[in-house]
Parts: sequence; structure tokens; C-alpha cells
Amino acid sequence: MKTLTTCFALLVLFLSAPTIQAQTEPQDTTTKQLFLVTKTDGGQFYGYIIEDDGREILLETKNIGKLYISKGDIASIVKIADNGIANVNGDYTDYRNEGPFTTRYYLTTNALPIKKGESYAMLHLYGPEVHFAVSDNLSLGVMSSWIASPIAIAAKYSFDSETNTHFALGTIMGSSGFLGNASAFGGLHWATVTQGDRRSNISFSAGYGYINLGQGGGSINYGNEYEMADYAASYSNQEYKRRQATMSKLTGNSYSAPLTREQSTRGAPVLSVSGIAPVGKKASFIFDVMAFLPTLYKVEREKTITVEDVSYEYYDYNQRRDIYTTEDVTVAKNILVKNGVQPTFLIMPGMRFNKAHNKAFQVVLAGVITKDRWGDIYSFPVPMVSWLRTF
Repeated sequence: MKTLTTCFALLVLFLSAPTIQAQTEPQDTTTKQLFLVTKTDGGQFYGYIIEDDGREILLETKNIGKLYISKGDIASIVKIADNGIANVNGDYTDYRNEGPFTTRYYLTTNALPIKKGESYAMLHLYGPEVHFAVSDNLSLGVMSSWIASPIAIAAKYSFDSETNTHFALGTIMGSSGFLGNASAFGGLHWATVTQGDRRSNISFSAGYGYINLGQGGGSINYGNEYEMADYAASYSNQEYKRRQATMSKLTGNSYSAPLTREQSTRGAPVLSVSGIAPVGKKASFIFDVMAFLPTLYKVEREKTITVEDVSYEYYDYNQRRDIYTTEDVTVAKNILVKNGVQPTFLIMPGMRFNKAHNKAFQVVLAGVITKDRWGDIYSFPVPMVSWLRTF
């Protein structure tokens, strides 16, 4: 009887074991969070943190499985996706969805903010620039050449947005530094609207830029304020003396004052359209198009003036003697008038190659198209390269 009772108890325990196990085994109902783990030697791993005992973590990766990483070998652990969900493949190989690089094209920026705690450096052939976040909406930056002159500071404020339409205000103020004894300065102030996300977007900006050349300034001469209305094709001694006498009576000098515009301070509206789109897993097509639209001026005849009783003396080579005469002379008065714009376009198509979460390389085949004040169009290439790094 004892043996029968023991067998029955073992049978009940065996049959109920799966039920007990199903009731006691914990169910994983949480969404996995993907992390980027960067080691002190520069190595990077994407995966899910399965365990963390304070000394080391157990990271589950897709490509190499589970691995233990000592906390002493870890430089940073960064949560990857804003929504806390990995992509459908369970991994993360697109470096373009996060990081401060997503706020930048080549020369211009979009309206997306640099997140607090993030910063990046951009190294050009001509010099470096550094940008960092003061808050989730405000970022500051410093730009310069490799000799620290000229130098400029930049600021951008991004407004909070719950949609894919973003707005920002930005400004750059610069000085020539020790070049020209810091006498030259300039600025650019703009507003930007961006449509899209951090991976793919397009931006439109409008603002105003100006520069004061300081000691290197001067003026542009467009012509004379007064001209002889009946200009003679042959510049004889008589014509020369008549001009001198007329201008002396009209202006108090023997010449006409030039029509000039000071160019020490020059300003112009600035428009730009920029964008980025993914090409493959780790590359993006970027483009910047900037248009500078300064006002163009031309000389226009305003009216004619009759200067009466202009007396002058000249040498007549035919009669071989000096002749003294008096006559009324008609003079044209000129003015400067606006004549549209004198556009300059900076066109910069290029590629960005995201080597890792914290670094990228980009190259653009830039070109400049401009028109001078006489209407002639010029163009020339300006290829550029730069390196992006977070820190």
C-alpha cells in the first residue's frame, strides 16, 4: 500500500510539473531597448543589455551573439532609438538616425536641435568649427581658420515640435581677429524651416548677411555726377578747357565729383535650400544651395543743366594763337539708381559617409556662379571636404 501511495504521488507530481513551470517562469513582456556600447579602445557594439551586475554587462548582439564587457572597458552606453524600439531586424546599422551630425548639411544647418549633452567638431581644410548643446533647444558654436583669424561664434535656437515640421532661428557674428587689427566684422542672421526627420529632410532658410571691411574698405566708382551733354568725339584743347571751366563754375572744382557707393559695409538678403537623403546603409546625399542677393546699381541721367556764360581760353592750333571765348554749356546730371540684384550662387552637391556613430566624412563638388555689375557672368569650382567627429 505504501508503494502504491508513493507511485501515485510521483505520477501526480510529474503530470503537474509543466503547469507549475508555466506558472512560475517569468514572461518577458517588455520591449527590448537597443544600446550602442562604445569601448575605451574605440570598438562599438549594438545590442541589448541582458545583465548588468555592476562590474560587467552581458550584451546580446545579432552578429556575434552574447558577450561580456567589463565596465572598466566601457567609454559610453547610448540609447539608440527615440521610441525605445529596435528596427524589424533586431539590429541597428544606420548611424544617420541619431547624433549631432543630423543637424548639419555642409555649410548650413537645419532646424533640428542638437540634444543636450551632445557636441561635435567639423574639420575643414581651411579650419575647424565646434558646436555643442547648452540645452535641448539651444546650441552654440565657434568657427575659425587654422590661424584663429577670422573667428566667429554661432547660435541656433530650435523650437519644440511634435510633427515633422521644425523651426529654428540662427545667427553668426564674426571678426577678422588679429588680421587687419580686428577692424573687419560681419554677421548673418536667419530663420529656417525643416520638413522631415533626422534621416531625410529638406530645409528652407532666409536671412540677411553683412560685412564691414574696416581698413580694407573703400568705395565703388560708378561714373561722374556731371557730364558734358554734347560730348565731343575729339578731345581737343578747346574741349578740355571748356570742360574745366564749366565744372569750375558748376562745382567749384575743375572736375566732376564721382558717383560712388561706400563698400566698407555691404549687406544682402541670403536664401538657401538644403537637404539630405540616405543612399545605402552608411552614406547620404547632401546638398546646399545658397543665394546672396545684393542690390545692383547703375548710373542714370536725371536732368540737364545749362551753365550760362562759361568763359575759357584755349590755344587754336590752326590760327596758332590763344582764343578767349564765352558760351552757354549744357551739362547732364547723373544719379545712382537701383537696377535689380547682383546674384551670387553657391551650389554644393556632395556625399556624406557615416563611418560610425561618432564620425563621418563628407565631400562636396561646390561651384560659384556670380554676375558682376556690368552683367557678365562668371563661374568657378570650389571643391570641399570635411571630417565630422563627436566628443
